[in-house]
Order: sequence, then C-alpha cells, then structure tokens
Amino acid sequence: MVVAGAIIGVAGFFVEQSHTDWRPQVTRTSAGFRITEPGAGIGDPALAGDHLAWQDGPYTLVMDLRTGRTRLVGDGVNAGSVASPAVSIDGVVWEEAAGGSGRRAGVYAFDFATGRRLVLGQADTAPTTPALSGADVYWLSGASGDQVVGCRLTGGSPTVIAHQTGIGQFLMADGTVVARSGQGSAGAPFALTVHDVASAATADLRLPGQTPGAVFEPPILAGEILAWLRADASDSAAAITTYDLTTLAERQIVQGRGLVGPGFDGQTVVWAQPSGTGDAIMALRLSASAPVTVAHVPASVQSVTVSGDTVAWWVRTASRSWIETARLPQ
Repeated sequence: MVVAGAIIGVAGFFVEQSHTDWRPQVTRTSAGFRITEPGAGIGDPALAGDHLAWQDGPYTLVMDLRTGRTRLVGDGVNAGSVASPAVSIDGVVWEEAAGGSGRRAGVYAFDFATGRRLVLGQADTAPTTPALSGADVYWLSGASGDQVVGCRLTGGSPTVIAHQTGIGQFLMADGTVVARSGQGSAGAPFALTVHDVASAATADLRLPGQTPGAVFEPPILAGEILAWLRADASDSAAAITTYDLTTLAERQIVQGRGLVGPGFDGQTVVWAQPSGTGDAIMALRLSASAPVTVAHVPASVQSVTVSGDTVAWWVRTASRSWIETARLPQ
C-alpha cells in the first residue's frame, strides 16, 4: 500500500546512488551541455530554473545546470513502467507503476530544498506525467482518471481538486490555475476545464481548430497563457498557437510542415522545424516580433523545452538518444 507523504528510507536512497548503470555521459559544449546514455536511452526531458529532469529507462534523473552534476532521484528498476517527470524550481515529480494488470501508479516527489524523496499518493490509472506548479503537485486519479488530485511537494494529505467525466488527455498547471481536458469519446472535440484553486472558479474552454482529423499535442500552461501545436492528419499544415486566458488574445507563432514542440515558459515559445539535413531550434519571445535561431541539429528533434534563458532539446534516433542545452541568443 502506498502511504501519502511517506519519506523514502535514507539508507535505500544512498544505495541507489551507488548504482553504476544509471550514470549518463555529460559533456560541456560551447553553448551548454550534451547528455548521452549508452544504456536504456534517454527520454523526454523537462526544464525549470537551473534543473533538467528526464527518464532514462527505469530511472528518473536530475541535472543541476549550474554545475553539470547529475543525480538519481527515482529508481524504478522493479517497476513495470515509469512516466516522464515534471520539474519546477522546487522539485521533481513522477509516477511509477508495478507490473501486472492493475498498474496502479505511485506518485513520487523529490524536494530540492531538503534533498528528500517522498511518496505523495496513488493514481488509479497507468503512469502519466503529473502537473507541477512550484511546490503544488496535481495528478489524475479515480476509477477512470476522472479526479484531479492535488498535494504539496513536501507531502500531506492529497485533496480532490475537481471531478470531471469523460476521457482526459491533458493535465497542466501554473500558479493557482489547473486545467484538464475532457472528451465524450475518443476522437471527439475536447474542452479544457480550467480551475482556479485559490478562488474555486471554474470555466470551460474549447481550443480552436478542432476540425476532423486535427491532432493536438499536449498544451502547455505558463503565466496564464496556453501554447499548443495543432496539425492535420498528414502534417501538411501544422501551427503553434498561444492563447491568453486573461485577455482571451490568440496569437499564431509559426506555421509549416514538420514542426516539433512547443516549449513554453510564459515568456518564450521554442520549437524545432526542418532545416537542411536536420532541424533548427527556434525561439520567439512574446515581446518580440520575429523568432531567432538557437541551434542547428543534424538529426530529427523529438521535443524542445525552455526556462528563462535556457533551451533544451531531445534527439532520438534508431541507435542512440541525447539531450542538449543552450542559452537563448540575447
């Protein structure tokens, strides 16, 4: 049984750190870092402040971008599956599930301030990436993932924030705002139910462009602004768009084929687009009128993320995978 707020045993935590098969290869570049892993292969990274987090096979890892030091915070060797983590300036959260038909996932957290790892609670669905806003953690629970549950990163009793029927694809949070999507059936148009946990106000929002065959990547919520990528089934016309929940202003950031992203931190949108024999990493500050090129990558980029002046992107090929970081051009 998973006990909410339980602190993982200190002795076991230090034993995990002694494992040799989790350690990635970190190289400084002229622009930042390059992280490779010859073993299970690096997964989709998350970035916030000075910390980069990612899944590497059964492991959840964190890197301090000030020093290049990496740390193992989650050891899911005995888990059936592990979801990609979420990170904020306060810590990292992720889900792990044991093997078998039940696949109920434990929600784990690592607090940067104390260096402690805790079990926050349990999700009744297969592992997904929790939403993290500062020190507030949210995840999906209930028999069909129809509950949004919240808890502090440092532990305490999980609280049901909202109930929602239908299929939920996306969960996101920033500040006091939590948003979850709901669909009546697979393939049907979805709406975002936006909750302000401070005021208890709730509103429904339907993202534009939900035409038959449209594909939406998970939206990102930052600074009360949504950013998302929409493509048609053939990827002949993709677009990245932002939507301000306060002013209701919509802005198209870029349109074209083969777009990857976006990454968004409330101030800057980043994405990858085809360029020559690889991809270009692009960035647009919302206060600017034109994007800038951050880097050229001689491979297909899988995802890109941004926080402040740092951009990170993830590349995965048939034989290897890696993460790179760089500073935004001034």
